[in-house]
Amino acid sequence: MLFAAKIWDWIANPLMGLISDRTHTRWGRRRPYLILGGVISGFAFAVFFSAALTPVSQSLVLVTLSLALVGTGYTIFNVPYMAMPSELVDDYKERTRMISVRVFCIGIGTMIGISTQRLAEILGGDARGYAQMGLIIGVFVFFFMAITFFGTAGGRQHARETQRVSLAEQLRTGFANKPFAALLGTKFTQLFGLFTSTAMSIFVVKYVLGKENPGEWMIYFTAVSFIGQTLSIPMWTWITNKVEKRAAYMFSTAAFCLMSLTWLVASPQESIYIFLLRALLKGFAAGGLLLLGQSMLPDTIEYDYRRTGLRREGVFSGLYSVVEKVASSFAPTLLGLGYAWFGFQSKAPVQTAEAIDGIRYCAAFLPCFYFGVSLIPLWFYRLDEKTLKSAQRV
Repeated sequence: MLFAAKIWDWIANPLMGLISDRTHTRWGRRRPYLILGGVISGFAFAVFFSAALTPVSQSLVLVTLSLALVGTGYTIFNVPYMAMPSELVDDYKERTRMISVRVFCIGIGTMIGISTQRLAEILGGDARGYAQMGLIIGVFVFFFMAITFFGTAGGRQHARETQRVSLAEQLRTGFANKPFAALLGTKFTQLFGLFTSTAMSIFVVKYVLGKENPGEWMIYFTAVSFIGQTLSIPMWTWITNKVEKRAAYMFSTAAFCLMSLTWLVASPQESIYIFLLRALLKGFAAGGLLLLGQSMLPDTIEYDYRRTGLRREGVFSGLYSVVEKVASSFAPTLLGLGYAWFGFQSKAPVQTAEAIDGIRYCAAFLPCFYFGVSLIPLWFYRLDEKTLKSAQRV
């Protein structure tokens, strides 16, 4: 049933893109879904963490429906939200500067996310504490999503596409957009690397570094990574003004791989300064990955419009969002298989030296493998500013 909820989430993304493309309201095609998604997401988040206080707290059906509702609310918000940059801004370089604000906000959201466990503990750590945490974060979710609705009130919007094209045909011609297909392949494999890196961090801190309070160390790591990510945004923006986005994207990919390899030398004797330096530099590289990947998406959407004359930003953002959902579903599972290969047992009071080395190797090499593979489709991404401006309808 839980897998069924994930499958629904995958299907819902391109459907939501099509729906937003065909919507016509006084507030435009996308903006109504920003507020609707905020209401559903905030409510679903609170319901999910309050389930333990209900008589049916052990119901798998309730858990599945709650997760599906959280995912659906986020999809309703996120797919139109990701489609909007290509409507708001035409300039190739200005898009990068606009997306930099989004990347900064992603860092803030990440900081809030890792603080939820601690917030629940402060509120008691029991079922009621988690329910109160869910309600507080649910309100925050709605508040920040609502800001995007009101903040884009004066933004430029495109009219609904009058030509009716089936979803199947839109998907077929969408994948014929070679720059988009290359970007999608790049993003898909890189997300495996990013989700693997995120999922394994707590294991590295606990078993490789030997920390008894890994949650606290992860807060330090994430906070410093956020600082590195934030400080890197002006530099990555400057780089994209000097070289093409693809080259900058490759550089940030290589930098992230190098930082992942530093886990090979991690040990319980590692000082906190080395640990935080690694966090700072990984945040620096991650800032480039997020900024460039997201700023290239509206470029591929504009390229599609210039070639086809169709306004279908939602379909492209829906497909872009699907790969995120698929990668988040399978990357931790593959990491778990890697751990099992080296003999890791989650319930064992003490891990063997081989299992600890396995955690180290997975942390160092798995992200590098995924990011290395991502360079193959990225190499075939040939959409620069000159090519975009010269694209003509076929």
